[in-house]
Amino acid sequence: MKNINLKPSQKLIDLSKVKILIHPHAEDALTLWQRFRSRNNQIDFFGLDKFYQPPLRLIEGNDSTLYFINEFNKVEQILVSRSSDKYPCLVTPESIQDIQMLSWIEVLNLVFSKDVHHPQLFKALKQGAPKSIICKLMGIDILTINNYCCFAGIARTNFEYQQSKISIEKGLVGLPMNMDWMVN
Repeated sequence: MKNINLKPSQKLIDLSKVKILIHPHAEDALTLWQRFRSRNNQIDFFGLDKFYQPPLRLIEGNDSTLYFINEFNKVEQILVSRSSDKYPCLVTPESIQDIQMLSWIEVLNLVFSKDVHHPQLFKALKQGAPKSIICKLMGIDILTINNYCCFAGIARTNFEYQQSKISIEKGLVGLPMNMDWMVN
């Protein structure tokens, strides 16, 4: 029987020399996160305190490949910078449920961003996220608009205002764009 190492190890890893990929069970969460994340420029404190923040959690794969499952913003900054610095990493085995929980937490944190479009994010969560994971993380039984608004800390009227605003911008409310119907 093959021995499986279930003990996590903390290492300093030069991520420019190691192949790092998104874990297959976290791909959907990363895609949704990239779609809704804030594009505002923020001050980059990452380079200043990389040794004082929590280590990057990675899972060891085959052929010296490491998989990330959360901390999408941090990983993005590392991959964009392509520096040859070493980063503190926690290489640990994870269950599929833990991987999904950690990756979908990243998406749910977007709910608290100041420039998120709540109706679109709600729709994306309703259509593309695993319902059991999202409900467990939000502490609810079923994903409804009221439960989403309560979790996000916004009023239902704010949600509906954003929803109607996008409808007006797309021309879904009011007179049709094509006025040929008036000619008859």
